[in-house]
This record gives sequence, C-alpha cells and structure tokens, in this order.
Amino acid sequence: MKLIKLLSAGVGLGLLAQVAFAHHSTNGIYDEKTEVELTGKVKAWRFINPHPSLILEVNGADGKVQEWDISYGGSAVTHLMRRGYTAETFKDGDELTFKGNPAKVEGAYGLLVRGNPVRPDGTSVPAAAPNAAP
Repeated sequence: MKLIKLLSAGVGLGLLAQVAFAHHSTNGIYDEKTEVELTGKVKAWRFINPHPSLILEVNGADGKVQEWDISYGGSAVTHLMRRGYTAETFKDGDELTFKGNPAKVEGAYGLLVRGNPVRPDGTSVPAAAPNAAP
C-alpha cells in the first residue's frame, strides 16, 4: 500500500512539473537557430506580473509598421529587476535595437530577447544590474 501511495505521489509530481515547464517554456515558439536584429520604437512597456510586456514598433521591409511582441522568455518582474530593469526602463517612443530569436509562426511578430537592447548611442539597457560586478 505504501508503494502505491509513493508511486502515485511521484507520478503526480512528475505531471505537475511537466505542466509548469510547458507553461514557461519557449520550446517550439521561437526559432532558436535564427538570430535577428530589430530596431524600433517602444509603443508600450508594462512591468507587471506574471510577465512584463514590451511592444516595439518596427518599420517592415514593405514600409508598414509592425508591432513586435518582445519576450524575455517568461521572466517575471523579480527576475528582470535582478537584471536592472524597472517600470521606468523604457518610455514610449524610445528607440532601441534588440537581438534575439524570431517567432516560428509565419506572420507572427515575436522576438525572444538575447542579451540587452541598446540605444542609438550604443549604451546597453539597463546600463548595469544593481548588484553586478564591474
């Protein structure tokens, strides 16, 4: 009887772990074999849980403005705060360049960020994490 309870508990925990991983996973969403660079202007920055949201307006090859959903891979506010981000990091209209992996779905404008974005003068955003070593 103890073995059945132990086995049932193990299976249950295993299933819960898979659900949590699937929710926070970027597997299958972004093309991690391709890296692109996007330059555009911030349309909206919401520094909220469960996941902060950044919309970047980018001029497409056809001249039309595309709204890109910039993702930090499921990071919560606390994770980004440790990296130096705040609710004031981005302002509407800020021009930024991001590098990352584009969404796999054709016609979807999504980017999984790799590294920090930079301003036109080349400064990194955020400049440095609060507790980062020099």
